[in-house]
Amino acid sequence: MSAASLFREVLESGLGEIESSGLPVFTFAMYHDHESGAVSVCADSEENSARAVASMNAYSAKHFGTAVAKGDLEHAALWQANVGRNLSLGDFAIVNAARTDIGDVPVDDRFYILMAQAVVAIQDRVAALAQQPDKLVFACSGADDEVALVWAMPAVV
Repeated sequence: MSAASLFREVLESGLGEIESSGLPVFTFAMYHDHESGAVSVCADSEENSARAVASMNAYSAKHFGTAVAKGDLEHAALWQANVGRNLSLGDFAIVNAARTDIGDVPVDDRFYILMAQAVVAIQDRVAALAQQPDKLVFACSGADDEVALVWAMPAVV
């Protein structure tokens, strides 16, 4: 199986799971689990993202305050607030939908560009699952990161 066909199949199946869940999609990601050699789809709602961000910020604030009180700006910089959305895929409302082993599909730079292209190709279908498509964000894994690419749909002008 080619990477492109693998991604199409996983996205089709993942979209079906998300659609049947009724989740209002706020963030949509295609994930490559580097350790186990699988790909899947993850989706988050705005409500879940806000809860995760609030939790992250509460935890970070304690460490940030301690570092600032000690005059350690380098350490404080490690604990800055998340002013956006949750991009920790394991904390999404739907994790590992349509999880599929990649088998003998080669994992190289082309693998990740094909992954991003596959997600771009279904953006309109994902937007139909969003309460506010203008707030929808997409993400894909990369060679070294769980989330390496993050983008929004082009604005309709």
